[in-house]
Amino acid sequence: MAWNQERAALRIQRFKETVPQGEIVVEDFARYLGERRVLKASGGLTDDKLAILRVPRNRAITTHGAHIYANLIDFNGVLEDAGVETEASHRRALEFLHTHYSACDSLIDEFDIQRVDFHGSRLHAVVLTPEGRENEPERIRKAISFAAAFRQMVERLGNDFPEFQTAVRVGIDSGPAVAIDSGKRDEPDPLFIGSPANHAAKLADGDEEGIFLSNRVQHARDQNAPTSFTALAKAVETGFLQEGVSARGQTFDADTRLAKAYIDFEAQMKRREYPEQASDAAFRFHHKEPPLKDIVFAEHPPSNAIRMPLASIFADIDGFTAYVDHAIQTENVAEAVANLHVLRAEMAAVLREDFGGRKVRFVGDCVHGLLAEGNSRETNAMDSIRASVNAAGGIRSSFDLCKMALPGIAGLGLAIGIDFGPTPICRIGLRGAASVRTATSRATCVSENEQRRCTGTETAIGEKAYAVAPAVVRQIFGSERVISNMDYDASAMLLGTMASPYVSSVQAEPMRAHAPEPMRAHAKL
Repeated sequence: MAWNQERAALRIQRFKETVPQGEIVVEDFARYLGERRVLKASGGLTDDKLAILRVPRNRAITTHGAHIYANLIDFNGVLEDAGVETEASHRRALEFLHTHYSACDSLIDEFDIQRVDFHGSRLHAVVLTPEGRENEPERIRKAISFAAAFRQMVERLGNDFPEFQTAVRVGIDSGPAVAIDSGKRDEPDPLFIGSPANHAAKLADGDEEGIFLSNRVQHARDQNAPTSFTALAKAVETGFLQEGVSARGQTFDADTRLAKAYIDFEAQMKRREYPEQASDAAFRFHHKEPPLKDIVFAEHPPSNAIRMPLASIFADIDGFTAYVDHAIQTENVAEAVANLHVLRAEMAAVLREDFGGRKVRFVGDCVHGLLAEGNSRETNAMDSIRASVNAAGGIRSSFDLCKMALPGIAGLGLAIGIDFGPTPICRIGLRGAASVRTATSRATCVSENEQRRCTGTETAIGEKAYAVAPAVVRQIFGSERVISNMDYDASAMLLGTMASPYVSSVQAEPMRAHAPEPMRAHAKL
C-alpha cells in the first residue's frame, strides 16, 4: 500500500464537498439549548441530557464554558510489571481505566455536566450551564466543586480498591470555544476547539497533584487575585465540597452529590463481582491479523480485546488553537470548522485507505492511529515500522495538499510521533453510547510524547521503535530520532533506495519535495 497524490487530491475535494463552508450553521449555545428543551418537552428528544451531544457535521456551536482536564498521574506505572509490559499488566491497566471511567461518569451525571472525552489517563469535561457570559463565575465555581469532588472520589476509590490508587492533577480554564463532532454515528468524536480546552490540558500535565487554575479563572473568581501557578490550597479545595451545586432543578452541596455518585459506583462494582452479570469487565486478549483497518470497536468489548505489537502514530496540527481563537474573534468560525473537518478526514483516510491502519480517535486537532504488518500469528516489527514511517510521510504530503486546497491555513504545521510495542485495543464497557475506544500502552503514550517534542515540520520516532527498526530507518532519523520535512516522496525514496547503511556511503541530496526547507535529521553537534 502507498500514498498517491492524485488519489489524495480527489479525496480532499470530496471531503470539501461533503461539508462545504457555506452549509455550516454557526449557532450560539443558548439557542441550541433552547431548541433541545423544546424537543424534550415535545417528546422528540429521547436522551435526557440537554448539553451538547453528537453535534451534526454541518453545525458548529459557539460556547462559553469552564473546561476541566483531570489526569490520573500514576497510570503509567500500572502499564508495566518490573519494567516490562505483559498481558497481566495490560489487563490491570485496562481494569484501572474501566474503573476510573465508570466512577467519573457517575460523578459527571450527578453534577449534570458534559463529558467530552476520555483519552488514556485523561478526562476532559466542560461546564456549559448556566449559559451566558454573565454566568461565568457560577460555571467556574461548579467546575472547581466538581474537580474537588472528583479528587475526593478517586481517593475513596483507592482506599476501597488499593490496586486502583492514583494521585490526580486537575487543570481548569474558561472562555469561548466551538463545539463540533466529526465522528460517525457509532464512533462519535466530540471536540471543543479553541484555547480553553487546550490550556486546561496543559495545566493538568505534570506530576504534582492538586487543582490548577488558569489566570482567567483566577481573575473571574476575584479581580484582585494575584496570579498563582500553584495548586489550590487543600483547605480551599475542601471548602468547595460544601458549595451548593444546582443540577436538574435541585441544589445539593458537592459533598452530598459525591456521596450519591459513589453509591452508584459501588453498585457497579458489586455487579462486576458476578461475571455472568457483567461479562464486559472480564478482559481477554487475542492477536489480530493485519491490516488493522477493519477493526470495529463495537465488536471488541473487554471480553474480546485485541493485544498485539503495533506501531502507534500521533499527528497533531501545529498552530491550530491560535488559528481557531482568531477565527472566533473575526467571526470566521464556519471556515475554520470546514477546514478541520477536511483535515481530520484526510489524515484518517491516509491511515486507513493508503496504509491499512486504523484511527482510534481524534484527540482535539490530533489524530491517533495504529498500524501493523504481519500475519495471523505475529507482527513483523521491521515491516510495521517501515510502513508507519511511510504513513507519516503520506499524512504530511496530504497535509501539504490540504494547505494548498483550503483557505487560511498556510501558517499551520504538522507534528508527528511514532512508537512501537505491545498494545491492547478494545472499547471500555461503559454504558451504551458512553463506551470509550481504547488503545493504551507505552507505545501510545510515547508516540504522543514524541509528537509533542516536534515542531510543525518534524517527525520523531520513539526509542523502542528506533531499537527494532530497520537500519535504514535508524539512519534516516539519526541519533536524535527526529527528522524535518519528511513527506511521502522523501520517505519512499529513502526507504526504497538505501537498503543498508553498510552497502553504500553515498550521501543523498537534501529532499525538498513539498517542503520549503531541506529535510534533515537532528544530530548532536
